Parts: sequence; C-alpha cells; structure tokens
Amino acid sequence: MKDLKILVVDDEEDLCEILQFNLKQEGFDVDVAYSAEQALKLELKTYDFFLLDIMMGEISGLDLAKIIRRNPDLEAKPILFITAKTTEADRLMGFNAGADDYVTKPFSVKEIIARINVICKRIFSDSKEDPIFEFEDLKMISESKKVCIDGKDIGLTKTEYEILRLLISHTGRIYSREEIMSIVWANDSFIGDRTVDVNVRRIRKKIGEYHKFIKTKSGYGYYFETRTN
Repeated sequence: MKDLKILVVDDEEDLCEILQFNLKQEGFDVDVAYSAEQALKLELKTYDFFLLDIMMGEISGLDLAKIIRRNPDLEAKPILFITAKTTEADRLMGFNAGADDYVTKPFSVKEIIARINVICKRIFSDSKEDPIFEFEDLKMISESKKVCIDGKDIGLTKTEYEILRLLISHTGRIYSREEIMSIVWANDSFIGDRTVDVNVRRIRKKIGEYHKFIKTKSGYGYYFETRTN
C-alpha cells in the first residue's frame, strides 16, 4: 500500500526526520508528531498506520496506543512500537496495549519498512487469510485448511488448525485462553480453558521441531514467536 498515510510519534526529532524521509522515499505519505499530546491534536482518523515511541512526556506511547484502540474509528488501524525498551516485559506491555509489532532501538530503517509491509499485507489484504503461509518447511494452506511440513500433511483437526492460524497470523501477539476460546469456539459456553491447553499440546506434538515457536507466557497465554532466543 504505497498510498498509506503514516503518523510517526517520537520525541526524538532527528529520528522522526530520518523515518519520514525514508518512508516517503518508499512512497508513503508521512506526518510526524513530537509527543502524544501533539498527536492527539491531529485528525487521527485520517491516518492508516501509527509508528509510536513508548517513552514520551506525560502521555506515553502505551497510553496513546490505548487511546487509539478505544476509538471506534481507529481501533483496527495498525500500531508499530519503535522503542528503546527491550525487555520481554516491555514487549508484553506493548502488545497488550494494542501493538501489531514491536521494534527496539537501534533499528534498521529497512527492517521498519519490511515490517510495515508485512503488517499491511496481513491487515489490509482483501482476503482475511493469506492463501499460503510459509515458515521454513512449515506451510499453512488456507484453501485446503491443511498444515504441511516437508510437504506432508500433519493432520490437524479443524480446531487445531484455527488455533495455529490465529497464533501465526499475529506473530508475537499473546492470546489468553479466554481470547482463544472466544475466537475459535465462538458461542460455545461449555468449553473450558483446559481445552485450549489440550489442543495446544496436540498441535505442538504434531508440528514436531516447530513446537518451540509456540510459546507460553505464564499468567498471560500463548503466542507464536519465530525467534527462539
């Protein structure tokens, strides 16, 4: 989406200028704000994508993200955090505040552009699910609802497929058991959180060596992370 309108919010003016210049070179329409307060004075619904720093003034990037997510006109628009906060706890706070992705400083501008493109492909695609998702030798094929490893169908059930698709489609985003139940089982009130655990165990067993990418955060839930460190 080269006509994407992006708002960069960061109190480092030099960084804003670098991002604005490079993103414009890619064909994006880019505005900058040097604080959350300044951003909130803008017509936010005119933007398609938000790049936010976390540590800013009285209103942090986390708070700004929560404000964006509470606005019906903005709640579905992507948020990418660019921040110096690097711990796992910081990342979890970012995703829980509504981030679609999280990049730590220092970073490569090329990486930012790549991540923006990946997020946009996922969110703004005409199809709700990519025809094929590939990660190394694991392939998820939406048309046939199959997951193959080394070209062999591993035989996921419908429920197992839907759980894995949910986690893979939002890499790094933690889903609580309650969220998974509400999405995968919808209105089935007889499903308990142990059912989620059982299905995740089955998925991990079936995907073999790829089980290590389905991670558990105690007290939070499950997520798919392509990095193992």
